[in-house]
Amino acid sequence: MSVVHRFTLAGVADTTLGVVLLPTFQEPVLPQTRDKYIKVPGRHGRHAFGSELEAREIVLELALIDSTTPETVQSLSRALAAILLDHDGNPEDVSLVFTKEASKTYTVRYSGNLPIQRLVGATKGYLSLPLIQSDPFVYGAAEMTSATITAAYQEVAVTNSGAYRTPPVLTFENTGGTSVFGFTLVVRQEK
Repeated sequence: MSVVHRFTLAGVADTTLGVVLLPTFQEPVLPQTRDKYIKVPGRHGRHAFGSELEAREIVLELALIDSTTPETVQSLSRALAAILLDHDGNPEDVSLVFTKEASKTYTVRYSGNLPIQRLVGATKGYLSLPLIQSDPFVYGAAEMTSATITAAYQEVAVTNSGAYRTPPVLTFENTGGTSVFGFTLVVRQEK
């Protein structure tokens, strides 16, 4: 079986976990929508009040590697549980990164049921790992822009290279020996 996809979960590689992602894995492009409509009496159809995205559900279809004995299956199961659960035994948020898009991170948590399927006479175990991504967006690395303001009315361009509007986080530091008074910040969003 060739490895079609690879991933890390909480920074641990799939092969270190003792699993491989099966070619049957289907990655949801977008999560389900939560649509808001109202039916208006005497009017055809319905009136739309917009939509939001629901949480994204991801099910990793996995095969256990080196699972030739019940002891190795149990060991692999415990290693996976240690990543998915906190010290109190509760599911916790972990990072999921696919190697094919290594700069993007999904924040997921275990949600559902995780039985291991072993076929009689087979040397591999199979499982479907259900994960929920409460915040349905995928995030890349933060981008930083630094500039030194030396004159009045100086402009500094900050560009968002992502696909969605993201408010910038602005940090100002006075490194000069003089206090700054009457400071005004004007933020302009280009279309």
